Amino acid sequence: MTSELEDQMIAKTQGYLDANKTKEAQEEADALAEVDPKDAIVWYLQGKVHYSAGEYDEALSALSRAAQIQSDHPDIWLVMGYTLIAQRRYEEAVQSLEYVKAVKPEGVEAPAALGIVHSILGNAAEAKKNVQEALRLDRGGCVTMLENFDKQFVSSSPAVTDGTKELVKNLIEKARLVR
Repeated sequence: MTSELEDQMIAKTQGYLDANKTKEAQEEADALAEVDPKDAIVWYLQGKVHYSAGEYDEALSALSRAAQIQSDHPDIWLVMGYTLIAQRRYEEAVQSLEYVKAVKPEGVEAPAALGIVHSILGNAAEAKKNVQEALRLDRGGCVTMLENFDKQFVSSSPAVTDGTKELVKNLIEKARLVR
């Protein structure tokens, strides 16, 4: 349970993240961890800050700590899935994202991310199924997420084959055309 001060610090940290002020977000998240290190939201925010800074090992460490405190919170597992994608630990990312999809079926984030992960893994049918689900939930949000994941993890990655890059590109184009 958070106090009013903690709520303000949480909001401030999230505000810095939203404004892409990673340094300030980290400072606020560190201060928050000193105030209440037994609150899952503290470690979740630490994980988000490290993820935003590209510090994926640190992000996983913080998110794991958050999950130890509150293992059933889907947002923890969502950011963990994103972090695992960034680390190219795709099978583990699928597990995290499938959990999120199961407990938060109204969310577009998990099926959209699963669409990308399954594309990278070469599971075209699963990729298509997940993207279609995400499009039904929120077409604009799905397309934006697919474009962001492509930019961040697929098209710029030397570890992803040209064939997979083309598959993801086609998936995004088809998603844009869906009405």
